[in-house]
Amino acid sequence: MDYFRILNLKKEPFSNSPDPEYFFRSRQHLGCLQKLELSLRLRRGLNVVIGDVGTGKTTLCRELIRKFATDDEIETHLILDPAFSNSSEFLSTVAEMFEGDKPPDDSNDWQIKEIIKQHLFRKGVDEKKTVVLIIDEGQKIPVFCLEILREFLNYETNDYKLLQIAIFAQKEFEKTIEEHANVADRINLFHFLEPMNFKDTRLMIQFRLQQSSETKTNVSLFTYPALWATYRATGGFPRKIVNLCHQSILAMIVQNRSRVGLFLVRSCIKRAFSKGWKRWRQVTTAAFLVGLVMVVLITVFAPERLKMRMVQYPKRLITAAFQNDISQLKSTETQIEGSLNKVQRNSTQPFQMSLNKPSPEPGVKVSTDTSHRKAVKTVPETFHETYYKDSKYPSILGQVAVKRLETLGGMIQKIYGVYDFRYLDFVEKANPHLNDPDNIDVDDVISFPTIPAKDKPFKENAWWIEIGEKDNLEAAFNLIRSYPKDAPPVRLIPYWDNLLGLKFSVLLKEYFFVETFAINRLNELSPLIASKGKILSKWDENTVFFANPF
Repeated sequence: MDYFRILNLKKEPFSNSPDPEYFFRSRQHLGCLQKLELSLRLRRGLNVVIGDVGTGKTTLCRELIRKFATDDEIETHLILDPAFSNSSEFLSTVAEMFEGDKPPDDSNDWQIKEIIKQHLFRKGVDEKKTVVLIIDEGQKIPVFCLEILREFLNYETNDYKLLQIAIFAQKEFEKTIEEHANVADRINLFHFLEPMNFKDTRLMIQFRLQQSSETKTNVSLFTYPALWATYRATGGFPRKIVNLCHQSILAMIVQNRSRVGLFLVRSCIKRAFSKGWKRWRQVTTAAFLVGLVMVVLITVFAPERLKMRMVQYPKRLITAAFQNDISQLKSTETQIEGSLNKVQRNSTQPFQMSLNKPSPEPGVKVSTDTSHRKAVKTVPETFHETYYKDSKYPSILGQVAVKRLETLGGMIQKIYGVYDFRYLDFVEKANPHLNDPDNIDVDDVISFPTIPAKDKPFKENAWWIEIGEKDNLEAAFNLIRSYPKDAPPVRLIPYWDNLLGLKFSVLLKEYFFVETFAINRLNELSPLIASKGKILSKWDENTVFFANPF
């Protein structure tokens, strides 16, 4: 019997096939899909999605095809492996996909290009259809294929491109693009797909279980600590999450358990991927040692009443460690965590810890010379009055000059943390000088309004790693621009503080519900980043966020 039927599921919840039914609409995947669909329907030309192995590019590709499958006005073609040996092979493949018949064997490259061009003009102009070419594994595209794709983009009318191209590729394709400026200049959408955060990891696992259920009801097979351990071991990569969850459920059935717990996940990490096991072992060891040190410090410096409660824990902790009594160790850690929470609740100051606090960081130099920039019209007064009447914060976060390869949608996502038409509408109203938001120019100066985040952070202890804080938007945006691409991803959190005013905090995208995990993550960063980093906990309850830190 299939294992999923033992759990009363209709199908395998953690299959590693790119099934569109299991496409989880995380914030970044949904945002990428929406921007892609919009660009393709508007017939903007070339679109590129970059992501590490296992970030969900292929699943995203299949979901895009499924969305267009029922639309008679869109003709979709897919190339799974673009590793062609020569230009003739590539052209013949494309022509056969478009026409349904292979070109004559004696056809040269020019003749095949004419066949493709005639097909595109017939479909795009005469039949008013949109022809979409989707290429997966784009990092395998040879240089001569890139040149041919560039030529295809020259087939256009006065209003739109006749061929829409979407390339899904791994990170090394970014270097290929940088080396070919004539192709880079034609990219309409360039989206970098990041690993998921803990919240999306948890929701993805629950979504897959729900999709597999006969009744589409919630199926709770993973404890909360097990979900956290899964996220830490996989780094938020969907493919790794699916693999580890599959192994964990199999182990749960073999061991005759009803749910997947923390220690069961730990036992599966080593089998699923050795690197994740090593990292998890380092994290748990560090958490154990830090917890032990904190207990000792609290025992020494805490009030007498608290000392009486705490003094017994270090002895039991050390005994459990030497005797390798896992159950006793787990119980002791729970007691320690409860006591630490009591200390935090009894404290008159919000708990905040800073590591390696740097000397004042030299601010990013922002040029005050705006002679090279294009003129920016003042935001109409009606825009201020309708949305910011009686507000205590300014109506504009700041202005940012557009750099090469940047899009308005990408800038909106970086500043507000999410892209949707609500944000686009406000930004358009704040920038009446923009004639075409989909076609902004280098050195255009964009004003970004202060749009409060829809959801306020919930009142739960959490820790963030801040790598920098700026007083103006352009300086914070430049910090993100100059941030190393191979370092853990960051995000911008603009917010208003009643005492400090408008601030711009640059944080790691991941956040933590256990302080020791945040400490360990900070220590894992490169020395250059770690020396400027600090750990934050709590926000003032009156803080107004313009991007949700969760």
